Amino acid sequence: MDNIDNIVSEANANNQTKKFDKSEWVKKKQEERKSAFDLIEKTATEIVNDSKKFKTYLDVQSRMNKYSVGNALLITAQMPNATQLKEFSDWKEAGAFIKKNESSIIVLEPGESYTRNNGTQAIYYNPKKMFDVSQTTLTQNNKFNAYDDKVKLTALLKDCPVNIKVVDEIPEMDRVAKWNKQDNILYVKRGCETKNIFKELSEELARATLEETENPSLDNFKCKCISYMLCKKYNIDVSTFNFDVIPDSLKNMNSNEIRSELATMRSAMEDINMRMSQHFENISKKAKINDLER
Repeated sequence: MDNIDNIVSEANANNQTKKFDKSEWVKKKQEERKSAFDLIEKTATEIVNDSKKFKTYLDVQSRMNKYSVGNALLITAQMPNATQLKEFSDWKEAGAFIKKNESSIIVLEPGESYTRNNGTQAIYYNPKKMFDVSQTTLTQNNKFNAYDDKVKLTALLKDCPVNIKVVDEIPEMDRVAKWNKQDNILYVKRGCETKNIFKELSEELARATLEETENPSLDNFKCKCISYMLCKKYNIDVSTFNFDVIPDSLKNMNSNEIRSELATMRSAMEDINMRMSQHFENISKKAKINDLER
């Protein structure tokens, strides 16, 4: 009994010194939240004034398509090469160990809604510490390497919201695809390389998906960004993309306006990506059924 008495007594003594201070915990969370929002704002204005940083953001958002623009900006600022994020406990459950001296990545998780003093509704965001797969003992493979470009092109056009017509020529020089708004037809030039068709088709599908504004230069840039993100995600050659010239209209926006434009790009990209993902999922299901029938 003496032994257990001593152990419990020592444990209680240690617990007293580590007594939970709720006010201190709330203060720390508020500081982390403010720091995250400040970093989002800073990164948003930085990327539109630096073509390399902007391209890095597009790379992150293409991989992290399920993450909001704000969190994609946070990842861009903290670990732009991240590919798969989980909390410490989730990695542990998956049988992975976090490598020594690795720092966590802060993202914001939406929590409960609340009413502001002016009566408007808002969402409370909680700072969340994450670790990338590269910080663990696990590795990750890109599943889209298993599909060739023709399969990816089929997925791109699967259930798309426009009519498609193959033609011998397209009026615009050096174009292999063009969406005509008036007749809602996506014209595709026959006899072209699949990778070039994917690039221009994704750009034109983005054009058909995005709401047109009074700024054609910005609209064209956004369509190119969406095409790039889709090509990057599905391992289509992106060597011909160039983001050296970012529209002044985007550069002159404030942080909230920039994020709003980025959000429309992400939404259009994800709309196309969801249709593609469903096609790949159907392929996978058919393959499993065929295996079971053998």
